[in-house]
Amino acid sequence: MCKDCGCGKENGVVTKVFSVPGMMCNNCKETVESATLGLDGVLSSMVDLPEKKVTISFDPNISSVEVITTAIEKTGFEVESVIDGVQQHSHGILGTLKRFFK
Repeated sequence: MCKDCGCGKENGVVTKVFSVPGMMCNNCKETVESATLGLDGVLSSMVDLPEKKVTISFDPNISSVEVITTAIEKTGFEVESVIDGVQQHSHGILGTLKRFFK
């Protein structure tokens, strides 16, 4: 486990990038982020509007790509594809506290 933020392969955190081409504005961003962050096991959800991508880190023992895809599609957006993402080392309570107090 990463001593700086609590993430890493040892704790099983997975990061995936979902292509969601229908997102156009900040309301779209907030809708998708809220829908995915509300899922059990999702640690982070970050929308990149210009790229039309959502990077989500989650615990695969609690959630799955299928569950996340369904949550996004229930908001009215289509998930075009899902690829592996890069772990950003920003998860866990320790990482959140460290960023908050920087």
